[in-house]
Amino acid sequence: MRYWLACLAALLLVACTEAPPLSEVALTLGPPLQRFTAEGRISMRRGDRRDHLRFRWEHAPGSDVVLLMSPLGQGMAELARDAAGARLTQPNQAVVAADTLPQLAQRVFGAPLPLEAVADWLRGARPELVGEIDGWHVTISDTSPFRQSRLLRVMEANREDVEFKLIVDDWDAPE
Repeated sequence: MRYWLACLAALLLVACTEAPPLSEVALTLGPPLQRFTAEGRISMRRGDRRDHLRFRWEHAPGSDVVLLMSPLGQGMAELARDAAGARLTQPNQAVVAADTLPQLAQRVFGAPLPLEAVADWLRGARPELVGEIDGWHVTISDTSPFRQSRLLRVMEANREDVEFKLIVDDWDAPE
């Protein structure tokens, strides 16, 4: 009987020491991914204007490509950033160049969304769940485990009269 009690006590001790408390896991993002593909939904409200889109975001060191699609999946715009700058490609329109992704977001959404910082939050390089960037108040309200990382699932950003929400439905990353 003492043997079984000793085994039970040992199991309880091991169970208590192996897993970090849930509150510690849920309080930060990361460690950061170097490459990822995320797919999901974006909603944005600015005054009376409301936009609902799907997105596919591909990130690699030094570059981002964000494909914006209608809710039914039709491609509407592609935002790309690399060492040469940022570009906006839309069907039947000339390519628009800019220095940053927020400048191109201004053309698409009418607001300079902090897309470069969003890429860092998406990949887990910004571990905090609440932050400020360029006047935007950002809150990560839900996270999800992905391999050895904890990545955002729901991000909300507010600035003046603009509300932006990004929901990640699917993650992929090379191992």
